[in-house]
This record gives sequence, C-alpha cells and structure tokens, in this order.
Amino acid sequence: MMLRYLLVLLLTVTALSWPPEPVAALEGRELKPLMWGWERHFAVEYEPGVYRGQPVVEGTVTNVSPYSVISVRLLVDSLDANGQIIAQKVAYLPGDMPGGAHLFFQVPTKPAPAYRVRVFSYDRFESQGGNLR
Repeated sequence: MMLRYLLVLLLTVTALSWPPEPVAALEGRELKPLMWGWERHFAVEYEPGVYRGQPVVEGTVTNVSPYSVISVRLLVDSLDANGQIIAQKVAYLPGDMPGGAHLFFQVPTKPAPAYRVRVFSYDRFESQGGNLR
C-alpha cells in the first residue's frame, strides 16, 4: 500500500513539474503515440472544458485489457478548423490502472476549435505470481 502511495505521489509531482509548453527542440515536429495499437488496450473519452478560467481537455481513460499498466501518458492535440495540429502536449495520468480500471484526467491546453486525445505511452506492470517456492 505504501508503494502505491509513493508511486501516485511521484506521478503527481512529475505531472506538476512537466513543462507547460513543448520543448523547443520538438517544435515543428509532430509527436505521435509511441505505442502502436494502443487503441486495443484503452478507451478514451474526452471533451473540452474550463478550469479556473483556463481551457482544459478532460475525460476518462479506461484500461480495457486484462493487464495492469503504469506510467500512462496522454498526447493531447489542439486542432484548427481543418483538423490540423496547432499545438501538442504530453501529460501523465496519476496512478496505476489494473485491467478494467479507469482514470479521470484534466489537461490544460491552448484554446482551439477541436482536440484529440491519444495514449502516448504506457508500461505494462508485471509481477511474480503467488506461487513462489
């Protein structure tokens, strides 16, 4: 239980210290999800919102796989009226996700006509079973 608490605390601190703008070296390059086929493992529902007067994208990510995952990062694209990317942001989801679990997210964004949210990366958590001899 203490390990889970420390992991959540670490992820929260990491998310809060993440740069609010894209790294200069990445400007002009489109980021794409690092995990091919993430759509088979996650369902993402989102909508634009406002938090404390600032635009955000908020929603839930559901782990539809039977596996536990940790270190889930989302890629939030701000899109113009033609569907072209005008800004991108990577954000961590706080906590771990056993199979079937879902987590709420809220990511600050730049104002845009539309948004797209994808799973950028994740780690599958595996542990030894209870059959230790």
